[in-house]
Amino acid sequence: MEKNKKLPSVKVLFLILSFVIILNIFLYFRRPKIQNLGIVEIGSFENINLSKEENATFRPTEIIFNCSKDKDCDWLITNCCKEDAGAEWQCLNKNSYIDCKSKLVLCPNISIPKPKVECKCINGTCNASK
Repeated sequence: MEKNKKLPSVKVLFLILSFVIILNIFLYFRRPKIQNLGIVEIGSFENINLSKEENATFRPTEIIFNCSKDKDCDWLITNCCKEDAGAEWQCLNKNSYIDCKSKLVLCPNISIPKPKVECKCINGTCNASK
C-alpha cells in the first residue's frame, strides 16, 4: 500500500519535468522578438573608403543663431533623429548645418513633434516667440 502513495507524486514530478522540457524546446526554436530601439542610420558609408591612405572628410556642424528677418529662422533638428524618433528641436538660422553623415545616432523612439511656438528673429538672433 505504501507504493501506491508514492505513485501519484512520481506522476506529478514526471508531468512537471515533461512540461519544463517541452517549454525549453519551444523557447529554443521560437524566433526572438527584436524591439525597435530607434537606431537611425543617417548617412550611407558604402561609398566611403576609410583606409589609411584616404581619410573621409565631412562638413562640420555649423550652428548659426544670427538673423536679419523672421524668414531666416526655423525649427531645426539638432540631434539627427526623426520627428517620430526623438528629435531635439532648436530655433536656428535656416542656413545652419548639422553633421549627421559622419555618425550613427541612437534615438529614443519617442515622438517629439515640431514645437508649435513660432521661431522668429528677435534682436538679431533666432528665438522662440512667446
